Amino acid sequence: MKSLGQKFKTLRLKSGYTQKDIADMLEISVPAYSKIETGLTDPSYSRVMEIAKIHKMDLKQLINVGEEKDAADMQIESLNEKIAALELNVIRLQGKLIELYEREDLAVKRFKTE
Repeated sequence: MKSLGQKFKTLRLKSGYTQKDIADMLEISVPAYSKIETGLTDPSYSRVMEIAKIHKMDLKQLINVGEEKDAADMQIESLNEKIAALELNVIRLQGKLIELYEREDLAVKRFKTE
């Protein structure tokens, strides 16, 4: 589970903000905001709500940042599973093809010796 500071950093980076941008919006110094992101300072409830407002979120959304996979992540995971299954199928079919070539080769050798 991500700390509150890590969630703030994730949101800031997704939004394309610098620490200075957020600090300016909160009307605090950059070192003060940095301490919030790194967990050296615990933000007050009102400060958390200000940060949520900056990112146009409610408290529940803010708390859940980074905790749930989004739709794109789930789709990528599903596609990766399908690719893995297809790769296994290709390997199985290659094995069958090799087996058929070996049988054909053996049949040709038997035919030539008869």
